[in-house]
Amino acid sequence: MIESDHQGHAPIRFNFDALPLCGAKTRGGGTCKHKGNIRNGRCRLHGGASSGPKNPACGPNNARYTNGQRTKEAIAIRKQMAYLRQALVDLK
Repeated sequence: MIESDHQGHAPIRFNFDALPLCGAKTRGGGTCKHKGNIRNGRCRLHGGASSGPKNPACGPNNARYTNGQRTKEAIAIRKQMAYLRQALVDLK
């Protein structure tokens, strides 16, 4: 390679100093001092990815669904059983 063929390209580096501070409210009442990211301005602690939908209608596909005892159907069945049990007690 001839010396004149080589053009001294300096690597382009990202300027982290240009990022804004996170600014999220901390437990101590102050603001977070970490650098925010480009996408939403929050740091990795305060602006992370979503953990998924919080809609309880998602059923077993939802991350918060554990055993199905608190679904609307299960609660309705328990209420119906309690009503029938009370009706049997009243018959005696």
